[in-house]
Amino acid sequence: MKTHRTLRVAALAVTTCLSMAACSSGVTDTATGGDTDAEIIAAPVDDPADLKIAYFSAGSSNSYLQAAIDEANTVADELGADLDVFDGEFNAQTQYDQMQQALTSGKYNAFVVEPNDGNLVCDILTTEAPEKDVLVSVFNLPICGRATSLGEETYQPGTITYVGGQTLDVYQDWVQDVIDSHPDGAKIGLVSGPDLNANTICFFEAAQAFEDAEGFEVVAQQTTDYTTPKAFDAAQTIVQANPDIDIIMSNFSGMTRGVVEAVGGKDVEIYDFGGDEWALSQLESGGLESSVMMLPRQETREAIEAVADYVSGEDVPVFINLAESDSLPGTPFATPDNVDQFSAEY
Repeated sequence: MKTHRTLRVAALAVTTCLSMAACSSGVTDTATGGDTDAEIIAAPVDDPADLKIAYFSAGSSNSYLQAAIDEANTVADELGADLDVFDGEFNAQTQYDQMQQALTSGKYNAFVVEPNDGNLVCDILTTEAPEKDVLVSVFNLPICGRATSLGEETYQPGTITYVGGQTLDVYQDWVQDVIDSHPDGAKIGLVSGPDLNANTICFFEAAQAFEDAEGFEVVAQQTTDYTTPKAFDAAQTIVQANPDIDIIMSNFSGMTRGVVEAVGGKDVEIYDFGGDEWALSQLESGGLESSVMMLPRQETREAIEAVADYVSGEDVPVFINLAESDSLPGTPFATPDNVDQFSAEY
């Protein structure tokens, strides 16, 4: 019977095989595609049903992550593959230790990874894993310092692909929409997830455009753990300290719920990034100005199917751009005017 388990692994001191002399290499050649060097990695199996996948989720504490985990198990069932889910608990060190233990165990031939800290796990995913003939597919957040890269530059050699829709250019378009919609300027607060999270890095970098836009001022920016209560506390602090604030931008729909509660009917416009069922209903009722769609089920499916395609000998794009997905109506930006064209995945 195929197994699906969610694992919470405590930090362990593990010894891994790091030398080329002791570990067989899965990297056989290098090919150049566009501006990105793409590794040609030897597939450890040729049948997707023989895949033994370690699925590293950033956490499991919200509906986005739960939807992704559910989809991961569904896809594994469809492929006939084994899949274990590792709950990273939004802790970079916990997730790193989970990867070390999984790699040392020799149980897995594929890692599908949603990283909490893409820099911390860079070497283990791009050097250590290939040396042990473990294929790596990355989704949601880039690794190895590529958080603010664009297009195929989000892909890191040593892995199969990167699947994502929250790239820097999407955040830049989000910020630009706010600028274009407020010709007289505005005072803005920013609420995001953890500091080391690639989405936070992209969000805050894109928000630097407000500095060059006449009449705009970022009066506060807060990082949280993506939960509604923490976002409520952050937004409440922002509103109390800045009673004349005009806009709050929230980098996840779960946080946006807390922001809406903290604003409490004040004349503050709220922009959401996430596009869950609640956010779309808020767009219909006028509670939000806009929402950027996120696709947890599709990104998970694409990341796992990329591994299956790879071992089957099919070509796999080094970057799968969810912002251009056929499931979207030509844009990831949902507004009160077009909300009926979108469907939430969580």
